[in-house]
Amino acid sequence: MRRSGLGLALGLSLLAACDPRESQQAQAGRLEAEWSGADSGKISAQATAEWCADRLWLEIRAIQGDTGVAIALYPVDSIVSDSYPVVEPTRADTVRPAASVGLRLFSPTVVKGYRGDSGAVVLVTSGSGQLSGRLRARALAVSNADQVTISGKFERVAILPQQRGCAPKPPEITADTIPDTTDAAPDDGQVD
Repeated sequence: MRRSGLGLALGLSLLAACDPRESQQAQAGRLEAEWSGADSGKISAQATAEWCADRLWLEIRAIQGDTGVAIALYPVDSIVSDSYPVVEPTRADTVRPAASVGLRLFSPTVVKGYRGDSGAVVLVTSGSGQLSGRLRARALAVSNADQVTISGKFERVAILPQQRGCAPKPPEITADTIPDTTDAAPDDGQVD
């Protein structure tokens, strides 16, 4: 009798291992990170990666409850294994290769956002197209002088085409693209 109970338990565990939903969850990419400083905490959640071919940037993000971590990588021209220095988000697109890191969390009284200004994201690509890597960055609060140090890793993250927020690059402004207004009538301030 005891042997049949053991056999049944073993059979159920093997059957559960064959459940495609569990297999997909086990295969899904994950991001784990922790931070300390003005705030402290950690996240361990499923991660996604979206590639924006028009703007040449990759976004890796994970959300757990109200907490989220996002990493944007700005390669020179394609996603390659490399160390991407963390810079302020406003500079990341212009100093390639670069990375920007963001952290959103809820404190007891307010939603707080942090953005990285130094550190590095080390990216490793695989032949299967999945990404792995690690990050370490200093991040400053968006609303005050608070700062945190974020460290973490991500594994087995599949790259998908960007589905939201991937707009084409704005046209470059050069002397040829600025309209010539020297022949225009001077504005006399009157409305017709």
